[in-house]
Amino acid sequence: MKWSFVIRQKVKIATLLSGILVIIMLASLSMNQAIQDMDRSLESVFVDRLQPAVDLVFLSERLHHRRMVMHEYLTGSMPFYDAEAVESLHKDNSESDRLISCFEKTLLIPMEVEKLAYFKGRMKAYRLLENSVLELVNNNHQDQARHLFEQQGGAIFQEGVITLHSIAQIQSDTGRKAVKSAHSQAAGGLINTFLLIAVCITIALVILGLLRSDSTTNQNSEMFHLN
Repeated sequence: MKWSFVIRQKVKIATLLSGILVIIMLASLSMNQAIQDMDRSLESVFVDRLQPAVDLVFLSERLHHRRMVMHEYLTGSMPFYDAEAVESLHKDNSESDRLISCFEKTLLIPMEVEKLAYFKGRMKAYRLLENSVLELVNNNHQDQARHLFEQQGGAIFQEGVITLHSIAQIQSDTGRKAVKSAHSQAAGGLINTFLLIAVCITIALVILGLLRSDSTTNQNSEMFHLN
């Protein structure tokens, strides 16, 4: 009878421990997935949001710089030669192309792709306009060149700046969502931690219960033999 009782107890313990083991494994896998997702989210915030936001600032600086160069060249406020103005614009072109290329390699949502394509189109139009302005200056049509630069060029410039601001706002909104997602993943990991703690407490209580049960059984068995 004693052996039958011991076997039943062992079966109960094995079943209980197997269930607990499954719970621990599932909770551990869930925690591991949550940590990996959180790591990817935080990495994406830097790689796909913070660094591109810096590139947007540099793009805006390039755009304002080329605007200033052309303005000073046309007004004569600085003694630019034709070759110097063209060289400065070419440097701005190369740097802007590099920044746009880096931006395109990041993770972009559809709205960003659309805005970036529009910005690239505006920059292409602006470069063509600059070439037309320089050509007018070379043909001694300074007044026409200044008018073209101030009117049509000013409109394209403003469109480019506004588009950059729109992309920056999208970057901010998307980054905020990524951070919120990371917080949710961290909360999920915290819940799994509490679950594991609860499982450990349950195991401890079960072990204490079994020890007490075993002690009571041994006492009863000794009393039975004494009788």
